[in-house]
Amino acid sequence: MPRSDDYKAAIALAVAELKNLNPQRLENRTGAQHFVDSSQEGLLVPYFGQARRITWPAVIVTPGNGQGEISLPEQILILHYLLHASGEPLTGRTIDFRQVPAGGFYWSAFISRAKKPLLEAFGHDLPLYAKVAATLGGEPQPLGDAAARFMAFPRAPITHVLWRGDEEFPPEATILFDETIPRYFPTEDIAALSGASVYRLMGAARQFRESR
Repeated sequence: MPRSDDYKAAIALAVAELKNLNPQRLENRTGAQHFVDSSQEGLLVPYFGQARRITWPAVIVTPGNGQGEISLPEQILILHYLLHASGEPLTGRTIDFRQVPAGGFYWSAFISRAKKPLLEAFGHDLPLYAKVAATLGGEPQPLGDAAARFMAFPRAPITHVLWRGDEEFPPEATILFDETIPRYFPTEDIAALSGASVYRLMGAARQFRESR
């Protein structure tokens, strides 16, 4: 597992690169909203439907209202999205993780970060998945026995697909991406983003169970 120092080093590298870029020029490539106020400028980036504020020249990531803190892993994903976004339009054609560059090399990380947690949390309770996904803005999809599409970033949709098990086969799941995802993230980040999409649902599911 990455240590806090590793996260901080990755953030520092991304910040050093982004400082040299004009945030307004990143607006079209990322789907973010450029802003200027009395003392600074920056971008507002939707992250799973929640605004994140990135300000220049320091390149600091905060919640949309500018107050509070963002976790280090989430900061990395946001900064890397800004760095790597090509601006290429979504095609609507999907691929799975094995089809992204070096997907086989990162396959075990993808399984442990995303697929396994998704199955353990929802493989035997698809109605719970559907309820939680809808609560968090997931758009139902006509795939598998339960599926939802989430906009992780404006140009980075993620789709979960689950199949219920039976007497012969255990539950199964996959996670799909628009085929342009490699033009927005390195492969390791795609695995991390997949995990983030699942952990959000797991947290909401825990709250739902506790409220019953």
